[in-house]
Amino acid sequence: MTNQVGFLFLETVKFLSVHRTFLILVCILVVYLFYGNSSPLVDQDEAAYAGFSRSMMETGDYLTMDFPYSTPHRKPPLHFWTSATLFQIFGASEWVLRLFPALCILGTALLTYHLTNVMYGSRTALYAFSILSFSLYFPLNGKIALVDSLLVFFGMVGYVSLYHWIQSQKKRFVFLFWLSVSFGLLVKGPPILIFLGGTCVLLLSVNQIRSQIWKLSPFLWLPISLLPLLLWGYLSWQKDNGELLRWMLDWYILRRATDPVFGQSGPPATYLVLFVITLFPWSRIYLSFLNENGWKLIAYFKTGGLSLLKNILPWNWKGVDSHFTPKRFLLVGLGFSWIFYECLASKLPSYPLSAYPILAILLGYQLARKHNQIYMYRLYLTVSLLMIAVISFVLLPKFAEMRLDTKRAANTVQNLVPQNATLHSFGAHGIPSFAYYYHRPIQEILIEDLQTTQGYLLVSESDFLTWKAIGLGWEIIGEPLPIYAYDRNKKLTLRLVKTISP
Repeated sequence: MTNQVGFLFLETVKFLSVHRTFLILVCILVVYLFYGNSSPLVDQDEAAYAGFSRSMMETGDYLTMDFPYSTPHRKPPLHFWTSATLFQIFGASEWVLRLFPALCILGTALLTYHLTNVMYGSRTALYAFSILSFSLYFPLNGKIALVDSLLVFFGMVGYVSLYHWIQSQKKRFVFLFWLSVSFGLLVKGPPILIFLGGTCVLLLSVNQIRSQIWKLSPFLWLPISLLPLLLWGYLSWQKDNGELLRWMLDWYILRRATDPVFGQSGPPATYLVLFVITLFPWSRIYLSFLNENGWKLIAYFKTGGLSLLKNILPWNWKGVDSHFTPKRFLLVGLGFSWIFYECLASKLPSYPLSAYPILAILLGYQLARKHNQIYMYRLYLTVSLLMIAVISFVLLPKFAEMRLDTKRAANTVQNLVPQNATLHSFGAHGIPSFAYYYHRPIQEILIEDLQTTQGYLLVSESDFLTWKAIGLGWEIIGEPLPIYAYDRNKKLTLRLVKTISP
């Protein structure tokens, strides 16, 4: 009996070769990314993007980003154009909205496997793919339709193309690099230039490849890659006299460099700590990587002293005797996909998303060098697959139940307000997902408009009690509408009222 069990175990191990294991894990990732994606929209960003996309599809106006409660969520338009096109083909639904972001996360994971395979071989590539695809945070970006999924994919296309250009000097990789920059600019603007442009600048410090980096011809190709964004900007300026572009310059560049947005801030090293959680259950490998390279950095400074800091200055790079290696390429890539964002006042979890594929490769290499790598890999992978199962079948369905509050409230108000009437909204309760499911005109009003607004109003319970006490003539329509606003971690109670004519 013991011999039979041992034989079956050995046969199973032989069957689960590196390539077969990889294919099995790809299938599991595909199921995870696309399963359960018909759940209600996430209240803020995702619902705002869905509203922009559906409005573009319905009106045929692909320049205007106008949707209730969604002003802070406006972005360059590629994500909205893609979603609007898919809505046009397959119909507007939550699953269709999340289709392309899920494909982008899958594509990023496959590109990570490919780059690791080129650098370190198939076994390390399997480790890197597993760490990226079955960690706590990164794959969740494929289950919510945010622009960051598209941005990290185009960033990875450019990063992989850059490595192949350095290794092979084939012109097609120059084209792919600048094409990814162009698409990334249309997705979110400057972040793609921060990541890929910053990486190229740092690679100029490596004498061995400096000439190849210059052969990317940035003075020619950067203006060309900017053309689609500039054309959209010109047409947008013509339409609204520059209102959208001025707002984006202030909100996405000036404010985020100096002040936290949405109240999310943190000191330098915030992401250093955050990765311990988001990379679970591979966190121990991450800590091992930090420990090893941290001591190497300390030894480096002990040997050369603080005078080595002068090597950071670009005018000293010619005197630095450095060679190009895969690990150096990866560490340089972390400079503007991670370290740069540690210096900003604003701290959002999605900022260093482009660092995750690079970290996954470095951690895969770290794991591959351990003598008990197979045992550790199987242990961590088992935990990660169990975690994925719990997320898929327990946590996400529970989260979807919480999001039904908004959908129910929208349906209730839809039944109470006449179809041809405009719903007026007052107060700081704005939830884009309510507007998406309500799917009728909503006009946001200010405090000075309350006295003159006639018709149906949606207000919070506290505003209702305050203004009722002051003497505004409001008639209650229906029951209170409770909504759990998980982005604010509190329960909102809304009231539908109708003004009483004097």
